[in-house]
Amino acid sequence: MNKVVFILNEHAGNGRSKKVWDSWRGKVTFPYTFCVTEYSGHATEITKQCAKESQEPLLIVAIGGDGTVHEIISGATGYEHVRVGVISAGSGNDFGRTFSVFQSIEQLEAYTYEKYDLGKLTNERSTYSFVNNAGFGFDAKVVYSSNNSKWKKWLNAFGLGKITYILYVVKELLVFQTFSFSLLTKEDTLKFDDVWFIVVCNQAYFGGGMKISPSSLPNDQLIEMTVVHKLARWKLLFIFGTVFFGKHTKYKEVKQLQAKDFTIRMHEKVYGHVDGEFSCVTEQEQCFSFSVQPKAWNLAKPLRSKRS
Repeated sequence: MNKVVFILNEHAGNGRSKKVWDSWRGKVTFPYTFCVTEYSGHATEITKQCAKESQEPLLIVAIGGDGTVHEIISGATGYEHVRVGVISAGSGNDFGRTFSVFQSIEQLEAYTYEKYDLGKLTNERSTYSFVNNAGFGFDAKVVYSSNNSKWKKWLNAFGLGKITYILYVVKELLVFQTFSFSLLTKEDTLKFDDVWFIVVCNQAYFGGGMKISPSSLPNDQLIEMTVVHKLARWKLLFIFGTVFFGKHTKYKEVKQLQAKDFTIRMHEKVYGHVDGEFSCVTEQEQCFSFSVQPKAWNLAKPLRSKRS
C-alpha cells in the first residue's frame, strides 16, 4: 500500500464532510496521515509539503467539496509521484459528475490512476489554475455575494445555506449590469456586448449540476468557452433551467467556442471566479488568457470505475 494522506475540510458541504470522514475513519485498515484545513489555501500548502517530503508514490485524498479538490490538485501539479483521490462531501460536487471518486475504503486499498488536463487563467500579475472552469460575470457575482453574506453562516446552522445562493440569484437578476469584452485571435478581434457571463471549461459541469459545456472533456487538451449575451432578463432564468440538461446551446444568445487557448480583453470591472471561488475583479481594458496544461496531474480512481 502506498503512503496515504487524508485532507479534510470540516466546513465543506455545511459540515457534511466531517460526518463523511467520521463514517470512514473507523474502517481504515492501513497507515495514513490525517490533516485538517484551517484557512483558504491551506490544502494547497499541505499537499505541496507532503509532496516535497516523500519521493515514493503518494496518495492524497480530498474530503470536501470542489474548492478543497481544486486546492489539492493545484498543490499536486508538477509532482509526478503524487496521485489525488477524492471523497466527495461538498455542496455542488461538480468534480464528481465527471471524474471518478472513491465510494469505499476497499476502493482505496487497490486503485489505478490517470492523467488529466488542467486549465490556466493568467493576467499580467497573477495565474490561477482550474480543474472544472473559470470565468467572469453574473455567476461569479452571485458566488461572491452569497459567500460573503452575513446571512450564510446563520442559514448554514440550520442546513439552509443554499437559500442564500438562491436569494442572490434573484437579486442579481434584477440589478446585474451586463458588460462587454473582446476575444482576441490571430486573425481578428471579436467584440461581445451585453454579456451576462463568460465561462471557460475543462469539463462539462458547473454550479452544482448545470451541464454548461456539454462537449468539454478533461483529457482532450482543449478548453471550451461559453458566452451568454444579448439576453433579456426574464429569459435568463428560463435558459438556466435548460442548462441542467445541456439544452441551452440551441439558443442564439449562447455562443460556444473550442480551442487550446483564448485571450480576452475586459472592457469593464467584472467579478471573476475559478472553480466556483472568487478570483478577482477585472480592471478596465485588462487582458486575460485561458490555456490548457495537458496531462498536468494524476487522478487516483477505483479499479472498476466506469468513468473516463
